[in-house]
Amino acid sequence: MTMANKKNEGFTLAELVIVIVILGILAATALPKFINLGSEARAANLIALNGALKEGATMVYAKTVIEGLDSGNQTLTVNGGNIILRGGYPRVASSCVNFTSGLKYWMTVELDDSICSGGSDSEWYGVVDQNKFHFMPSGYTSTDENCYVTYTTASEFINGVWEDADSATVSATTDGC
Repeated sequence: MTMANKKNEGFTLAELVIVIVILGILAATALPKFINLGSEARAANLIALNGALKEGATMVYAKTVIEGLDSGNQTLTVNGGNIILRGGYPRVASSCVNFTSGLKYWMTVELDDSICSGGSDSEWYGVVDQNKFHFMPSGYTSTDENCYVTYTTASEFINGVWEDADSATVSATTDGC
């Protein structure tokens, strides 16, 4: 048997090293993408909450128009619970507890009592700033972290008096998620 007839079996050491290096480069470029999925998931949750708040507030407003409760400070009773209103939209009224306790009557979101204190049982943390309510994912405690949804009551402070605005507003900030 001559050398020309002998079949090559297996890979050379150089070929194996090249394949291992290529796999290492691919893994190094793909790994950061998978590590960043937590950030994308938090941002997606905020966007979903943003949409749910908008739709829920719109449905409350439609009901208040029908019942003639679409101006000033009012209370709407839905499913045995009260929703505090301003201009026909749910009102923050400078109170985390009052606002969050009424949420279950106008949108489907599960919040526990620790949302206002940032307790470890809550998926969300809430902060009130006058007529605004900021929802932040668990682990975030300030709007400076740029990962929150803001619900703003349908009111504005004009010449020292709270006046009805055209509508409540909802916005999401996800840069810091």
